[in-house]
Amino acid sequence: MDDALYRAALVYQTLLQKDYHVVAAYKTQRISFTFYFMPHHFYHLVGFQKLLDRRNLTPPGLLYRKVLAREITTESIAGSAFFDDMKARLQDFGQITEIIDALKTGKIVIEFSQQRGTRIQADYLLYREQERAYAHLFLRSDCDGGYVPCSFFCREDDRYIRNNKKYRVQEFSVKVHK
Repeated sequence: MDDALYRAALVYQTLLQKDYHVVAAYKTQRISFTFYFMPHHFYHLVGFQKLLDRRNLTPPGLLYRKVLAREITTESIAGSAFFDDMKARLQDFGQITEIIDALKTGKIVIEFSQQRGTRIQADYLLYREQERAYAHLFLRSDCDGGYVPCSFFCREDDRYIRNNKKYRVQEFSVKVHK
């Protein structure tokens, strides 16, 4: 059986153990930052917080490993009354790697300003536009001076993109940890 949750975990596995470094510019301003993914971020990025009736499923730090071990599957969570709120993220999850790959070609980074009507607390927004839809990967500062993903989703409008400062990527590199 094809398991969308397991597929998402496999995609996520390709993002781990790497530092992604970005240098971008807007007119004369330059920014430089590094972001990375940790196993416990998977919980929120794939949308488990949407499953309000499954809050005690497993701690976020263990969830990723349990999905990879197939102890938690799409079938095991599909009975949630809120599964439809998570389903789109699962289907779109592979776009995270496409957003990151686009940085190699000078893709734009958004300096995200908190907007009315959103609870997203992020510093940067990486995005990808495809066929009038936008995949969003939000990053926020962590306590170690780097940035971590705090949200991912796709939308058919540019609500989070417009009216924010846009930087063009000048340098992008990936450092793989061994």
